[in-house]
Amino acid sequence: MSLLEVTGLKKTYKTRFGGNSVEALKNVNFTVEKGEYVAIMGESGSGKTTLLNILAALDKATSGTVVLDGMDLGKIKDSKMAMFRRDNMGYVFQDFNLLDTFTLEDNIYLPLVLAGKKHEEMKDRLEKIAGPLGITDLLKKYPYEVSGGQKQRAAVARALITSPRIILADEPTGALDSKSSDELLDLFSKVNKMGQTILMVTHSTKAASHASRVMFIKDGVIFHQIYKGDSTDTQMYQKISDTLTLLAQGGDLK
Repeated sequence: MSLLEVTGLKKTYKTRFGGNSVEALKNVNFTVEKGEYVAIMGESGSGKTTLLNILAALDKATSGTVVLDGMDLGKIKDSKMAMFRRDNMGYVFQDFNLLDTFTLEDNIYLPLVLAGKKHEEMKDRLEKIAGPLGITDLLKKYPYEVSGGQKQRAAVARALITSPRIILADEPTGALDSKSSDELLDLFSKVNKMGQTILMVTHSTKAASHASRVMFIKDGVIFHQIYKGDSTDTQMYQKISDTLTLLAQGGDLK
């Protein structure tokens, strides 16, 4: 059984005054296997952010199902949803979402504090990931004292510390310079090789080239995908670029 199963997903919005309906997602179907690294690409307005919000249980679909490791998100009570997200999903955002009044260490601990974990357990968990993420010497610093790349590393640590079933990343390189972006993408690849499932929404061809599969969404439908297979990052980059060029020209991808 797949880790994530999305079936017949539709999302319709009503305009402000209840007039016309807008279909953000029309009929989305896909699966993600445990340990996969999947990127979703699409132009602004294609539906990818709406899709990510539904997968993150931050929004509800009009119809269809999202099942994570056998659990149907649509059947989880609203009162239990925050706990479900905290225990099963990790998030990495473009703007980091770190609290400036907390040290990086306390920001990373926050999901475990909310879960009522003891300090010794939190400390043990952080020690296991701080080294590989290269943030051990930064933990007592505040977000305003470190670079964007270092903030994003702390955000990745916060996402990983709960041992989530899946990490959802929303344009994780969007606020980073090229050097920090490269470092973060290398970090994601390392984390994925350790067995962590990652689903990333991105505009960046370079970011997507690190994934094992890229899905393209347009007008609310996933209509094409590329598998990396044995290709290098450079070869995958070219495949994605060629696909985007064909899309822009209205070419046939079949």
